[in-house]
Amino acid sequence: MILKNTTTLLLFLIFLSGCGFNSGTQIQEIPSPASGESMYPRLFTDNTGTVFMSWMERKGDLTSLKYSSFNEGKWDAPIEISSDSGWFINWADFPSIIAQNGQPVVAHWLNKMEGGTYAYSINMSVFDSTWSSAFKPHEDNTATEHGFASMVPASDSTFMAVWLDGRETAHRADDEYGDLQKAMTLRGALISHSGQVLETYLLDESVCDCCNTSITKTDSGFIVAYRNRTEDEVRDIYTVTIKDGIVTKPKPVHSDHWEIAACPVNGPAISYHQNTIALSWFTADEGKAKVKLALSANGGKQFSSPIILDEENPTGRVDLEMNEETIWVSWLTSENEKDLLKVASYSIQGEKKREYEIGGISKDRNAGFPQITAYKDGLMIATTHIENDQSRIVTKYLAD
Repeated sequence: MILKNTTTLLLFLIFLSGCGFNSGTQIQEIPSPASGESMYPRLFTDNTGTVFMSWMERKGDLTSLKYSSFNEGKWDAPIEISSDSGWFINWADFPSIIAQNGQPVVAHWLNKMEGGTYAYSINMSVFDSTWSSAFKPHEDNTATEHGFASMVPASDSTFMAVWLDGRETAHRADDEYGDLQKAMTLRGALISHSGQVLETYLLDESVCDCCNTSITKTDSGFIVAYRNRTEDEVRDIYTVTIKDGIVTKPKPVHSDHWEIAACPVNGPAISYHQNTIALSWFTADEGKAKVKLALSANGGKQFSSPIILDEENPTGRVDLEMNEETIWVSWLTSENEKDLLKVASYSIQGEKKREYEIGGISKDRNAGFPQITAYKDGLMIATTHIENDQSRIVTKYLAD
């Protein structure tokens, strides 16, 4: 690494010291690359350890999707992926980016369709020195909801994407919501780096309408975590595996038996490292809100009994990351009438190590979902802060 001048060197050394790379535990704010009215970041760490962040910036009627990568102790200058005035902007269903070998692979966002408030499609753009024209991973053209997408690199030339797909709800009457033949579905696709849809999958025929999905690549295939929906309106967290083009039967991670006749907008987060799968989620079974963590050492065939991370007053909106030694889970909660982002670290065996509290956070919907991703021996954290009805993105590093 070559630092161009004394000022850059000083700033970089301050960053390393402040983030606790040498000793101690600290949370250090890092100047965000976002500007103006920015919101809804998404973080991703690629196979080289490079952190990428996507976010939206709004100016008048125009919304832009931008990204930056983190290098030499700071965020690079932001680059615009796309912009439009016809996007679907939602606090819970927001764009993402994934990367490989230090370069972006694909980004996604949502585009409004004619036909209703929640009629929108998933748009994707792949990167090959420049960003491609947008394409849709789903082949239907129904004026229904398509969103809550998750993506992960599959190979040097492909990636896997999953999303909630409302095509079966296209002709559902108001009094037919209980008809699971017309329910929201979970679907996926294997897509090339050129944007060609190679394979498509129906993963579950009945899922919760607006809870985020999560996907990870393991030695046992791609494992997708999501909130299922039964005829009795039980909405527990399930997983389904895609391996060699074959989809396994969906199964619950744990029988919370949370019966709720509407979507809680609170999906799971899953990650994998060296034969261990970690999965965290929010539930309110028995009328009590909880955040839970479960582990699997056999490719997701079975998960451990859940570890309860918070049962005081959690809001949820979990995220999860892990490396060879540590599992981190983040979630929103409230204590003493203050909203907090909590981050807990656990060993790979499920033993609690530390817990951190980050203030200045709101659980208001406009603040979206806090994001975490692994960086070096700690975490990058990105949140949307609301001040005087204006939003801005704040990024921090936690040296655990």
